[in-house]
Amino acid sequence: NNSDESLRATRAALPFLRAASRVDIVVIDPPLHAPDRSDPGGELSLWLARHGIRAEVAVMAKTEPRIADVLIRVAREKGCDAVVMGAYGHSRLREAVLGGATRDMLAEVALPLIMAH
Repeated sequence: NNSDESLRATRAALPFLRAASRVDIVVIDPPLHAPDRSDPGGELSLWLARHGIRAEVAVMAKTEPRIADVLIRVAREKGCDAVVMGAYGHSRLREAVLGGATRDMLAEVALPLIMAH
């Protein structure tokens, strides 16, 4: 989602991403008015390419009740060995009241998670 948290997680995961045989960037429901709306995930893909990592971008619709459900489904369908993502991008109050993808992923994913806040 191009957040500071997701970019930190990607930077932290660079050694793992370089060793990966395949890297997928998953963008779920990109904002209609974002600066990169015509190419969601493109900027991250270029940044990874500068680090010698070829990545495929998949733009997905939120077809499940929770973002985590979409991420889990996509990870399963693509046969992912790990998930890299930002963590706790919303306020503690919002997370406590509404929940969030971070908490859901930590609770439900059996894959290794590389997260950063």
